[in-house]
Amino acid sequence: MTAFRSILTTFFMLPMLLAAQQIPDSVNLVVNGSFEEVEGKLKKLGGIALAKGWKSPNAVNAELFSDQIPAGPVSAPKNNMGEQSALTGSNYAGIRWWSYMNKEPRSYLQTKLRKPLKKGQRYCVRFYVSLADLSKYGADGLGVYMSKMLVKKDDEANLTYGAQIPVLRDKIYDDLDSWQGVCGVFEATGDEQYIIIGNFSANEKTTTSKVKRPKGESRPQLNSAYFYIDDVSVHPIKLLTECTCEQIGKKESEFLYSRKTTVNKALKPEQQLDESTIYFKRFSTKIDGIMDPLLNELIEVMKANPAIKIRLVGHVDAAEADRVRMRPDLGTLGMERAEAVKTAFTEAGIDALRITVADQKADSPADPAETEIGMSKNRRVEVEIER
Repeated sequence: MTAFRSILTTFFMLPMLLAAQQIPDSVNLVVNGSFEEVEGKLKKLGGIALAKGWKSPNAVNAELFSDQIPAGPVSAPKNNMGEQSALTGSNYAGIRWWSYMNKEPRSYLQTKLRKPLKKGQRYCVRFYVSLADLSKYGADGLGVYMSKMLVKKDDEANLTYGAQIPVLRDKIYDDLDSWQGVCGVFEATGDEQYIIIGNFSANEKTTTSKVKRPKGESRPQLNSAYFYIDDVSVHPIKLLTECTCEQIGKKESEFLYSRKTTVNKALKPEQQLDESTIYFKRFSTKIDGIMDPLLNELIEVMKANPAIKIRLVGHVDAAEADRVRMRPDLGTLGMERAEAVKTAFTEAGIDALRITVADQKADSPADPAETEIGMSKNRRVEVEIER
């Protein structure tokens, strides 16, 4: 089979910008690239074949997850591998990219393109990944293999085709919160008809790094790197620049306002609480580790003053509010943030009856400036004293 010849670039993007990159079905050569069309009833893990057009090329069936399924192993956002909402629509796929000592077999995604690729034509290949929360490891080697023939292996062996992804080879994907884009240009040799997504490198040549279990997640981590996959596309282009993606660097897109991370001990306990705010990364409901010192101080204040009751008010920034039009599930983001902070208090031993929660959405910005710093001040949960 012909090796995958590519010029690949990686990028981190805000989810609101990712949606703008979705390729129309009339142009996208990948059928059902967002896994929305399902044929049959999804009940258990290994159900990728229910997504129209998709199969696994080896004997390890990839997963299909959906928010149309009640809570369980294949539901969304919470499932057996972690917690994540679909990038678009209701569904996404999942594959095991790597496992410690190769003890668990890898899985892959494969589908037939709408039509064979033309010799010499350049195509933009794109998909999005999110590392599942229960993964103990992030991994590199994210890649695609374009095949002229259907690959169908009857065993669980790893696929070892020569996918060439120079830029991605040493890039470790370890983001548990966001969808990250992978895109690049493929020049066809002619008649490629299938796209396979997965890890084609030997286990010892796959670079990994350990990741911390998300705050609030009590389930044990898996000795593997497991990725959710969504919005797969292949479309013809004339210029290389047509496959570059509007992007914002990770530091900027995940900016966390943290200028004030301790309480003023000179104030009365009520004032210490009333003037405190927990900040969040964009689109996240997880409390970042940088907020832990402040949160722990607030918990100690609550423990030392059992008569105090508080109200936690969740807020979102303008970008998050705008995204709700395409992602209705984000409509409760402010409330979910408030609930996350409440959970942190109750897990530390604070009586839940002392805490109420509320959602202000984007109606009360702390900073009206639509700069990254300004909006970072608005992604917050404010602590108020119940009078």
